[in-house]
Amino acid sequence: MPQKPVGTRIRPTADWFAGATAIAGGIARSAVGNGLQLTLFNDAPAGQHLWLWWMSIFNDAEGTYQLVSFAGNQGNMIQQGAWITVGRGSTFGQVYVTDVPSAGFDFPPPGTQRGSIGASGLEDGSVQNFTPPGPLIVIPPGFSFGAFNDYITGGTSAATFAITFYYSILPYIP
Repeated sequence: MPQKPVGTRIRPTADWFAGATAIAGGIARSAVGNGLQLTLFNDAPAGQHLWLWWMSIFNDAEGTYQLVSFAGNQGNMIQQGAWITVGRGSTFGQVYVTDVPSAGFDFPPPGTQRGSIGASGLEDGSVQNFTPPGPLIVIPPGFSFGAFNDYITGGTSAATFAITFYYSILPYIP
């Protein structure tokens, strides 16, 4: 007599797309008195969207950071995304870094718009992880999403800012 299943195995959505999943990140140190912006830019030419499953932010500035999204990219590219499957080379998704003048809290960098999922986070050497049950945000081709820290009390110190992005490129085109 065949055995009946006892339960159901539930897998997270990103697990179904492991072959289409990549990781990218960046770390930068600001000039004294400035903040930084680190963003993930979708450079996919074939219409694929970047489904951001989680991101981790390290911020040691004396102030908090804000999330931003905007068309295009800003600053200098510091890393191309890499597949989580070892040996496949680079993929879509580029991390850009931009200097941001310290102007106090609630000041978006020039040419940006705030992201749709809110703002601010922890400060002074903390690491914050964003791990929702579904995608954090879906980035269409030609758009960027990330965070900036521009509030540095007194403008007398430099800040280290780092972000890791974990995302899938969908629809998947092998």
